[in-house]
Amino acid sequence: MIQTLASFSVEKPQILFSALAIFPAILFVIIKFKRIQRAISSQTDGYKSSHSLKFFLILRTAFRCAAWISAVLALSEISFGSKKIPVHKSGSNVFFVFDISYSMLADDAPQKLTRLDAVKIYASSLIGVLDSSSFSAVLAKGDGFVAIPETEDKNAMLNLVENLSPKLMTSGGSSLGKGIEAALSAIPAQSAKSQYIFVFTDGDETDNLLEKSLEKAAKFGVPVSLVGFGSENEIEITAGDGKTRVKTALRAKKIGKIVEEVNKSNSTSIFKNSNCRYIDSKTAGSAWQLLNQVKKNSGEEDTTLSYEVQHVNRHAFFIFWAIIFLILSFVSAERFSPRNSRKTAIKRASLLLVNFSLLIFMTSCSSEKKQVLNGVWAWYEGKYTSATAKFLKLAQKSEENSIAHKYAVFDLSATYLSMGENEAAFDRLSELNPDNKTLPPEFRSAAYYNTGIILTRKNDYKNAAEYFKKAILADSKNLNAKINLELCERELVQKQANSAQAQMQGINEDKQQNPEMSNEIFELIREQEGKKWQNMSESNENKDDVLDY
Repeated sequence: MIQTLASFSVEKPQILFSALAIFPAILFVIIKFKRIQRAISSQTDGYKSSHSLKFFLILRTAFRCAAWISAVLALSEISFGSKKIPVHKSGSNVFFVFDISYSMLADDAPQKLTRLDAVKIYASSLIGVLDSSSFSAVLAKGDGFVAIPETEDKNAMLNLVENLSPKLMTSGGSSLGKGIEAALSAIPAQSAKSQYIFVFTDGDETDNLLEKSLEKAAKFGVPVSLVGFGSENEIEITAGDGKTRVKTALRAKKIGKIVEEVNKSNSTSIFKNSNCRYIDSKTAGSAWQLLNQVKKNSGEEDTTLSYEVQHVNRHAFFIFWAIIFLILSFVSAERFSPRNSRKTAIKRASLLLVNFSLLIFMTSCSSEKKQVLNGVWAWYEGKYTSATAKFLKLAQKSEENSIAHKYAVFDLSATYLSMGENEAAFDRLSELNPDNKTLPPEFRSAAYYNTGIILTRKNDYKNAAEYFKKAILADSKNLNAKINLELCERELVQKQANSAQAQMQGINEDKQQNPEMSNEIFELIREQEGKKWQNMSESNENKDDVLDY
């Protein structure tokens, strides 16, 4: 019950104000009842009729108010409760959370190293062999700080690891929980990558927020691995003030107990299998456990499917009750005679329910079409993770050659394209085989068009133009394909012009690199021009002499 209340959310809270409309409606009903009561008071059985009318009017008003409130709650898109949905993940991102509190300066690590120095060696080795992952770095001391956002630059990570020190942060104390929460807040909302958190610590915290942050990570579906450094025998160090002497040790038992409690509480809820665990850095194969956790999701098709926890939208639940209350309001509003009241009420209720069932039967669509529509609506609202889950579920459930499977795969590729996951979108489009003439022309044209878009993002305008041509041949009404074909051809012409200009600049540079040849050419031109002007002057002088004579 606590988890259900914790996951309560309202997507459109402004619609809830519409529920206030029931107050003027109730006031209108009261005024109307007063008028009717005065009109029937003069009759013989006026009191009895008035009392019966009041009962049914109150009942009808209550049912209609309940129907209106249910409709308002449905339109406001209230969500409560949680469920796991399958999500296709491509690639991985590893958050390195470094505990840089002063307790990490204790020199009880193997080979007389400080705990922080041991972390530097350990983390550098992990970064060196994680080739297919991106990285993020978080510093944890009295607070959590994202030092390096998601990047594939190993040198940036290695430089940070090499310079780890308690002096990088001014906040006092040690808070592993805030470090984990900083990592969770840095995860993009629509990321298609699998996320992992590695915490390098001695487990000595001052605010006891670790358990709470691990439960939060479990709700996000993010595995957390706590890697312990140091000895379990206490050692005395100097605190951050430079004066106070305190004792510190690797709190392995404390961390293990917290991990056990988190996994135990999650095993009975929807957040089970959260993969929260503690690893002692001195244990043989500890690094391999971390690497195996990340690498098992790289390059294997059967492990690219993961799960995310999302709130359950209760739209259909409240719509159902709105309709039920509305039907009950019509039934209760009838005034029946004593003899046939029950029979007539049953008859009217049955007729309403039959009509409602027939309406549902005539307007309902198949489950596959419903899933496609739900996914498209989620995509339209920008909820790409939810749309991906719906399309992926339909693609796995439907037959490979069915039209529902084709549309699910196409919509899945379009969703990846919207998320910027070009490679994943291209792989899905390649499964469709748009050259198959049995597919609808609009479908084939759209597949060609999206492939062209992916190629333009890669600056491959030549092949993109070919796919836009195929899109036009498949469906001549595809105006966007015509526009993009023209743009690709302009880009190709511009590239050719730039190439020719570069060649001309190269020739000019060659001329400038041979000044002696240039001087000889200029001297030759000057000599020829001189001779030309001399001949012209001599001919003019001869003509002048003839005229003078």
